[in-house]
Amino acid sequence: PFYIAAQRFVDEALRRDGSLFAPGRSAWSPATIDDLYQRFVASPDEGSDSFETKFRRQLQGAPPETYLLAAELMYVHLLIATGNIGPHAKRALITRVIGWSPEPAPIPPELDRALDRGLARVGTAFLTYRPFQLGFLLSAVREWKRLPDATRTQALADPWAFKAFLFGLPISHAYAQREALLHIVHPETFEPIVSREHKRRFAREYAAYIVTPTDDVDQQLYQIREVYARRHGRRIDFYGGTSRPLTSALPRSLGTRLTPYVRLAALLTGPAYTPQQIVDRLGQIDPPIADLSGRPDEDQVVRDLVLLRLLTTAGNGGYRLWPELGDRTVQHLLRYAALAVLVPDERGGHTLPALTAPFDGQPHPASAWPCGEPLLAWYEEARLVQRTPDGAWQSLPDALEPLSAETATARTLQTFLTHLRRVRASKGAPPALADEGLPLLDPTTLEARIAEIQRELLIDRATILRIYRALIAGQHVILSGPPGTGKTHLARTLPAVLWREPEALVAIAMPTDPSLPPTQEPVAQTRAREGYAVDVVTATEDWGVRHVVGGIVPQLTRNGEGRALVYGVRHGCLTRTVLANYAGYDGVRVPPPADLRRQEVLEGDRHHRGRWLVIDEFTRAPIDAAFGGLLTTLGGQRSPLSVPTDDGSDAEVWLPKDFRIIGTLNSFDRHFLNQISEAMKRRFTFIDILPPGRELAAAEEGMAVYRALLRLSELGVPDIAVEREAGRAVWEDVATAERTEGEDGRTLYTITVADDSARAALASFWRIFRAIRVYRQLGTAQAESVISALLTGHSIGMEWPEALDTALADVLADQLQVMARDEQQVLLAYLSAAGSPPEFAQVARDVLSRFPGPRQTAHLAQLRHADASASQPPIDMANIALLDAAQLARVFDLGAPLTIDRQGLFARRLVAFVSERGL
Repeated sequence: PFYIAAQRFVDEALRRDGSLFAPGRSAWSPATIDDLYQRFVASPDEGSDSFETKFRRQLQGAPPETYLLAAELMYVHLLIATGNIGPHAKRALITRVIGWSPEPAPIPPELDRALDRGLARVGTAFLTYRPFQLGFLLSAVREWKRLPDATRTQALADPWAFKAFLFGLPISHAYAQREALLHIVHPETFEPIVSREHKRRFAREYAAYIVTPTDDVDQQLYQIREVYARRHGRRIDFYGGTSRPLTSALPRSLGTRLTPYVRLAALLTGPAYTPQQIVDRLGQIDPPIADLSGRPDEDQVVRDLVLLRLLTTAGNGGYRLWPELGDRTVQHLLRYAALAVLVPDERGGHTLPALTAPFDGQPHPASAWPCGEPLLAWYEEARLVQRTPDGAWQSLPDALEPLSAETATARTLQTFLTHLRRVRASKGAPPALADEGLPLLDPTTLEARIAEIQRELLIDRATILRIYRALIAGQHVILSGPPGTGKTHLARTLPAVLWREPEALVAIAMPTDPSLPPTQEPVAQTRAREGYAVDVVTATEDWGVRHVVGGIVPQLTRNGEGRALVYGVRHGCLTRTVLANYAGYDGVRVPPPADLRRQEVLEGDRHHRGRWLVIDEFTRAPIDAAFGGLLTTLGGQRSPLSVPTDDGSDAEVWLPKDFRIIGTLNSFDRHFLNQISEAMKRRFTFIDILPPGRELAAAEEGMAVYRALLRLSELGVPDIAVEREAGRAVWEDVATAERTEGEDGRTLYTITVADDSARAALASFWRIFRAIRVYRQLGTAQAESVISALLTGHSIGMEWPEALDTALADVLADQLQVMARDEQQVLLAYLSAAGSPPEFAQVARDVLSRFPGPRQTAHLAQLRHADASASQPPIDMANIALLDAAQLARVFDLGAPLTIDRQGLFARRLVAFVSERGL
């Protein structure tokens, strides 16, 4: 239905001056197009009403043909859209525009069906900037009608001529509509992709299929599609993947036995076969080699034979047997396919089961073999394994031995087995870990690791060095500071990054790309051992020794048909984390392993030197009570940790010499801080993590926008493309943040924002945020949260000023409730008088004059502390009358009004705080 509608548009709007909805009428004539252009594009309605209200107002009094054109224009605009707008919403919008006309025309049924399913998931800009999308579409057709007939005919015949015309037109905020129009007019050439960023990304990902270099991304995608189809015999699906997921880990298109696949491959004696011809050949075999209920899926059969390493591409979409298997000896092919078969993994690649199968001649349960019983049945078919009397499986003595025959397949199998045995015997593990202290890093490595941490966190070098020094000295560390400064993020990141192994281990691995020859040499791979993984726990008010070290806790266990309540020992967070550094500990074993032998810590596919404990919100717990008798253990005297066991005794566990505890402490919320004894405080080094200074303002702005886009992408907000490795986040036609290197080597993020309103909203936010920081040191994470809300507000249709006002009110306002009255009132004055320094200075002096002298002095001291300028005279802390506009301009960003309603929601929240009593 989509392409029926697309062709109708080409025929009626581009070839003729007809109508999509009403045959015989002239909706797309130059005169009608020009009338709508003058009403809609040349005379924009910049009021605050909704788009529909303004559009109807612009059309008021127009001829019926103009109304008809407006409805059909809306139809073409929405035709490709899916995802963010459903068929009912598309149909309702078009129908409403039709209904405004004095001579309405219904949507024809064949065109109405096309609205049920679009082709491209449209983004925020497509919906938010609808006037621009419609305006560009109308302007494009208006310019089209002015072209000579010969030029139009050529552009409809030549896709690249049409693109040259379209991309030669002025454009603003309508890039998605331009991409959609390419596919509508020339669907066989241009992809149904409306995101420029997605097109560029796919061109990079599939660059290996580009045979003729070009800078035109559409020509790149066209080449990729054509070359991919020739090589693989099917059309590429950029969004859905290049092939459907298999229903089984092993090939199953011809049944569960291996022999039918091998016999079919052996019968493919020609130079090339299409998937259809391969399945036709299968049907010609008499008697049948597979018990099938019907004709199998052609593509699935080919995929299975490729994964069995039997088929390779032969050009022009065809396939053939690998030349290395040219003798087609079935029994030899059977053993080869069983050992060489590849299995798709969860990451889109493939694994080789034979690499990890226990071919050692010893009996093993089926669960110890990769793919279990299904693959063992194949191994048995190929005479590689046998079942033992007790139901286990063991490999036969010659399972990995070469065949004595001199056939091509036997020689290929011998080469494959030589590589397989070599990789299986290779040692891919780094040296064993010893119980040693934290290693000192050489200066070059240390600087590189600090720079890596600073890619994610705006923490100054001196602070990171202080933390590093304390940890090297054997001390545990408390990171203290305001909320949102990245304390927990730093506690997670720093141990893993600083102590990563300087040299990666080089290991060999079997190639697992089914397009490579089965005799392909093993490849060298590198694996770096990361620093320290961390267990993050959050302290609570009810913590005791049981939570930290361990103790007796009630547990429900199954007892026959019911459950019983029993009591047993459970390890606390410190004990679990310490024991995770030792081999043989499974997280619950009581008592601990007798042999405290160090082991790597695995997290996914990452190998770590060990594991540390991070205690978040450290002072929310009564630390002295919770840590109990740990003073000696944590004091550096190398005393063991006493761990309770089920038999009532205590087991002694030594803390690894490189084990550390990192705590975080919210300096705004010091619960229980007075209950930490001096003795306990001496076990920790306290280091402040403060918000970035004003010299890092640009870096902070970029990082906050980048992380906000990253967060929204992880939450599933559409149309945000993130490239973590490159440090790039793009919300197309809204904002872009991209990592760069500053002149001093520091990582920066540059921001590109779509329009002036967005830039003004972000600039106003940062001015307000830094004004708040004069009194309350909020971290970058708070800024990130407000920016996330700001961007999300825009995505749901809010104007930028409204999105900013509500984001500040909803996300940030409550954190300002504890500010002093005079601070809140000065902040209110800033919202209304930021554009007039003299007015702001007068209001600030008036506010302070109403408070007692000590409070005036304290406020003036805060202003003086925030004044980083060396200019004179400094702010006088004893006389508010001397506070002038020039001094305040060094503290607050003055001179231009803020793009926020002075009577808006955020301002009203501040007024409410000022008016509260009893705080």
